[in-house]
Amino acid sequence: MKRSFKIIVFSLLLISSWNILHAQKAFEHHINRLALEVSENGALLYRNNTVLYPTWPYDSRYFNFSSKKMYIESWGVWLGARNFMGVGDTTSKDAFVACGNLYLNTNDIVPLSLQKRIRYPYPSVRVYDGRGQIKAETFDNASLVPSLICDEQIESVWTTTLGITVQLKTYAYAIEGHKNYVVFEYRFINTGNIDNNVQTKELKNQLKDVWFGFPFSTDIKPRFGGTEADDNYEYYGSNYDEWIKGNKTADSTRVLIAWDGNNVDTDSYDPDPITMEPRVPGFYGLGILHADKQAIDDLESGSSDDPKQPVNVDNSSGLESSASAQIQKLSQGGNKNFAGYGVQDFLMSFGPYNIPVNEDVRIVLVQVIDGIDREKAEDLGMKLLSGTITKTQYEAEVATGRDSLFNSLSAAKLAFKKRFNIPDPPPSPDSIFVTSSMGNIKIEWSASSEQAIDPDTKKKDFWGYRLYRAAISPDNKWEMIYEMGGNSGNPIVHSYIDSNVVVGFNYYYAVTAFDDGKDNYIHPGQSLESSRLTSTAYVGASSAVEPQNTNEGFKSNLRVVPNPYNIRSINYGDPNNPSDVQNNKLLFVGLPKRCTIRIFTVSGDLVKTIYHDSGLGSEEWNQVTDSNQFIVSGLYLAHVESDLGNEIIKFVVIR
Repeated sequence: MKRSFKIIVFSLLLISSWNILHAQKAFEHHINRLALEVSENGALLYRNNTVLYPTWPYDSRYFNFSSKKMYIESWGVWLGARNFMGVGDTTSKDAFVACGNLYLNTNDIVPLSLQKRIRYPYPSVRVYDGRGQIKAETFDNASLVPSLICDEQIESVWTTTLGITVQLKTYAYAIEGHKNYVVFEYRFINTGNIDNNVQTKELKNQLKDVWFGFPFSTDIKPRFGGTEADDNYEYYGSNYDEWIKGNKTADSTRVLIAWDGNNVDTDSYDPDPITMEPRVPGFYGLGILHADKQAIDDLESGSSDDPKQPVNVDNSSGLESSASAQIQKLSQGGNKNFAGYGVQDFLMSFGPYNIPVNEDVRIVLVQVIDGIDREKAEDLGMKLLSGTITKTQYEAEVATGRDSLFNSLSAAKLAFKKRFNIPDPPPSPDSIFVTSSMGNIKIEWSASSEQAIDPDTKKKDFWGYRLYRAAISPDNKWEMIYEMGGNSGNPIVHSYIDSNVVVGFNYYYAVTAFDDGKDNYIHPGQSLESSRLTSTAYVGASSAVEPQNTNEGFKSNLRVVPNPYNIRSINYGDPNNPSDVQNNKLLFVGLPKRCTIRIFTVSGDLVKTIYHDSGLGSEEWNQVTDSNQFIVSGLYLAHVESDLGNEIIKFVVIR
């Protein structure tokens, strides 16, 4: 029985955490490639731009808002009970509480606690700009729990006027193969409590004919701004119970997937209008890992899983109506081979359950987004632009992301089977220091990873470090620029000087640690690497250039970077956002300490005058004229006037 476990854990948890944690309204997951938010009441409200909806691929914790790849626009939890007797009721009635999706029954919900836990401490990350300023990376208010069985967990607890207290625990991993999903473990407990005093029981009856639903809305697109009701969707699992019985032709999994439409629109997977790479190549999936058969089942036993759940998987309006109508939506059935095109609203529901006081129902879901990687997306865009592949071939390649989604779903199933405890990499270094210098950037880190003890084997299994870099913006592609230890042949060191940089542009760095894979009991010999997302200096570092002091040096070193400037190949940020300063940056380098730069068209029209007096040897320009307009594609001349002499340089802009 579960009763003693729940009473002890929940009493201690809720009483101790209420006063401390209630002020926090939401926490974000940002340790793997699926970024999402968990609120104090289980809700992501529709088109509320203040929250972080599930986005992918989450390659940095500081997504540029306009470049987010959106997959869900709302998420919620519905609770319904028939023949319910509430406080003061003299007759039974249908009762319903909505925790999110399109609306919240705020008068029926009492948040109790919200906290975020991490297995390893966030590193101390500092960036020295070379001019006397040190900037530090900041992290959220997470609790360090070394015994945590996953890398990152958010726990939210709230109670309702039904006397049902909801405990949600999420599990996120930074391990390769497990980076594209987050597990949601719900426990719906009949505590009888309807307020923030967790020691009271205002309701003391068994709840009968109880239903739980998970409504959500998809709108798969690269950014906010209007709806695109053009998504494909499909549900697997209508005969999952037959597969359990041994029918291998039946569905082996329970998952609803959705992806960008390709039936009637001409822009499947939202190709970028400039690069033609698919901007939303991912496939979204909501899968079921476990659903209790009844409320008195053993919490930890897989034998309690009910293969007939969910009862209902369908498209259903999230708009509010009467309690009876909402319960009808939950209980109407519809668990069929469900597929279609264009719909946005979905509902997955479980029930009916009878829940005695102090018993609970456990439902474990997993949200997955996976697809082709960034490099393949870029390659497909180039091939489509050059005509080496057809649009049909392009779409077929992007569609292989469906297989990737099912691979991640299998990994989530494995983690659940292992009770969330899977092999662990060593942690990233606990301290990173980046220094901007003349012509280079120095990265230093601590040796803490080398002393870390594997939580499973209780042994040190560190093998080496990898250093990663992104240019211009942390949203851009990350590349490994150096490896030491392992099979690299390079000795273990704790610093690296990056001289392959363009002066004046920002660079972002991350240091990870990896093991030898010998103790990987799931995939023996496969090395495991720590998460780059928890070891990144998101404060940009840029190298400076010494100013020229002689006419000869000025004459031989003056140049424009990049030249030519081609927005299609540079792609510093979002190429469709011309107001992005970083995206449009040009640099004049090899300058004296002070000079005047006048930029002309080839026909002699003056477009911009820049007065350079920073004392450095470089000056940046965002391609905006003195009349506050962007320049157009073409050949330009820059006339540089200084005490060292005058020089003219040509450069080309392709926009």
